[in-house]
Amino acid sequence: MSYRFRIFSRSVPRALCLCLCGLLVVAHNPAYAAQSKDLEFAIELFGEGEYAAAMNFFGLAISDGALTTKQLAIAHQLRGVARSKLNKHSLALMDHRKAVVWNPDYVDGWSSICFETATHFKDPDLAMTACNRALALDPTHSISYARPGGVWALMGEVAKAESDYDQAVRRSPGNWEILFDQGQFFHSQNRPAEAKKTLTRAYEAAPTWIHTYLATLPIIQEYGISK
Repeated sequence: MSYRFRIFSRSVPRALCLCLCGLLVVAHNPAYAAQSKDLEFAIELFGEGEYAAAMNFFGLAISDGALTTKQLAIAHQLRGVARSKLNKHSLALMDHRKAVVWNPDYVDGWSSICFETATHFKDPDLAMTACNRALALDPTHSISYARPGGVWALMGEVAKAESDYDQAVRRSPGNWEILFDQGQFFHSQNRPAEAKKTLTRAYEAAPTWIHTYLATLPIIQEYGISK
């Protein structure tokens, strides 16, 4: 079943219910479970790489007002990731910040702030603060060991950057996101052979549905990895 049909099949009954019952009645009816269903469906769409559709359903889940604080943190963080994939970086960072307001101990939220501020806003101090916060909350969080690598590279600390990427890969050798970040680092350091090898590993380790997204990236196209 296509995701568009699934969106239609969920949205129409939901809209009819809101129209017939009234927004206030529906919002306070404990039998009405569309709020949690919106979040579940958004996560499902996100997992399939349908970022635009997922972003909209995360918005519905957030605005419904029925999520717990931890669910709100998850919804904002994942919507932020979806927005970042769609090059909406200011909105993405806004969502990541809201995520850690709802749940100050949310590791993925802090890690996402680290990534977004380092990669798209070139703010190494804020990025490193967020990375350190993530690792303080969970020293085993592999991706948060890779994030500081990008911050060190931004600051010109190449040896420290390479050390962090190596440590992250050792901790989680099959993590495609870490491998992709390391490949970008090698590319930025004019080390094309290592870049292509690492980016190829990242592409092969990524879920199949991610391949379509990766194939659109100039760095993947430059090395001819998705052919």
